[in-house]
Amino acid sequence: MADLDAVDWQLLGLLQDDARLGYRELGRRIGLSPPAVATRVRRLERLGVITGYSARVDPSRVGLPVQAFLILSTAGRRQSLTAAQIARDSPNVLEDHRITGTDDHLMRVVVPDIAALEPLIDALNELGKPATSFVLSSPKPWAPVPPTGQAT
Repeated sequence: MADLDAVDWQLLGLLQDDARLGYRELGRRIGLSPPAVATRVRRLERLGVITGYSARVDPSRVGLPVQAFLILSTAGRRQSLTAAQIARDSPNVLEDHRITGTDDHLMRVVVPDIAALEPLIDALNELGKPATSFVLSSPKPWAPVPPTGQAT
């Protein structure tokens, strides 16, 4: 775990809210010079705290209005590893999490229609028992990582 101070957390909060902010604007908001901000950001990247920068895209606005969670119970490690490879290879699987309990994988999937899920479900059926839950709405679709000690 990286040792982060209050300024690091301010930077992380600002960057999670808008990763397009430049060093000058970040510095203005937290009271540091642009070179000092750049040094801190590079350190956070080097430590693996910041793992990348991206845009959050609304899948429904780009032709993928159906969102579902697939939960998969497999028969063993080999099947679980194969499921992970299927998830990595499928552009419609946005996330795959190996989980504890009676199930092995939790996948978030976006597709243009329900029928488009069938090939993925068929592939996963070969490995275990998939169950699908469709997303009706997302009251909290994303949130930034909170500063240590503030998570509840």
